[in-house]
Amino acid sequence: MLKDKKLYPLDKGSSCITWLWIGTWSMGGEGFGPHDERLSAEVLKEAIQNGLTHFDTAGFYAHGRSETLLSRFIRKKRNSLFISTKGGLFWKGRKVLRDARPEALRAQLVESLQRLRTEYIDLYQLHWPDPNVPIRESIDALKRLKEEGLIRYWGVGNLTVKQIRKELSEERNIPHQVHFNPIHRDFGVLEAGRLTCINCIVSPLEQGLLSNSLVSRGVSALTKRDHRRRNPYFHKTEVLQWIKRLKELSEKTGFSLVHAVLLWIGSREAVNAIVPGPRRPEQLRELLEFLRLVKTLSLESDDSTNSIFSETGVKEVVPERMWNHICKGPEGSLSDF
Repeated sequence: MLKDKKLYPLDKGSSCITWLWIGTWSMGGEGFGPHDERLSAEVLKEAIQNGLTHFDTAGFYAHGRSETLLSRFIRKKRNSLFISTKGGLFWKGRKVLRDARPEALRAQLVESLQRLRTEYIDLYQLHWPDPNVPIRESIDALKRLKEEGLIRYWGVGNLTVKQIRKELSEERNIPHQVHFNPIHRDFGVLEAGRLTCINCIVSPLEQGLLSNSLVSRGVSALTKRDHRRRNPYFHKTEVLQWIKRLKELSEKTGFSLVHAVLLWIGSREAVNAIVPGPRRPEQLRELLEFLRLVKTLSLESDDSTNSIFSETGVKEVVPERMWNHICKGPEGSLSDF
């Protein structure tokens, strides 16, 4: 992967993995079904012990509880860890509101600094654009926070192709959180950010649909208060049938479904980081096994390509039928490119 697409902690060390981040949305225990905070705490502890350095959170996640949980594990190794959080999205009662005014972004950053118990944030991002605030106004506010030393990098999230081309045309290597996976194929956004963005893939497993958990069965496996009920992919018959077939191929070949999906994502052009969200130790261990697979088979691309993995190398590893099935994708998936 291109050198200028990599983000490092202050003290990066010799074995810093820049492309695999740990997302913490579900760790706050809100909206993802039954939850045991002790298991999420174990995930964070074990992740750091195994050399993972990048953690993504937001003040919006579980009303700040995800940030508070993360704070318990970062203090002793703060400068060797890369912490990203986000502003511009918040709760008012049960309603989700957007407020990306400069004063709001600053206030939300101060709250995140307090919850995380840190003096600086490595990456502070505009969570979602605010339709009532010009994006340029929000970006200028983020730049001022960087100038003040409160954050090391600024970034954005969930921009459209049009917004990227308009607002980031003069920028280079701005972290951009992009929803992308074999079901949600937003190739157009990746392509639009090829030069201007560091594309960080969020929801790579589509909130658990692309896994071996019971959640992969769709809405029937969710509790009544699970917010994933609002995800249309959990309801689409054609998507669930496609996932069922992918699981069957995984069982027949003995190749991990999660590993196959992550390899497919990481070998796409202009994908620079992947942010899965494990909240149980066995989910983290599957990611650690994935890292060992990548290292053992030398699947990472060199510094001349704008992707994490070599597609040629990945195609030699993933069983052909699984690869073709993933490449084809389900009917009813988003694909604008």
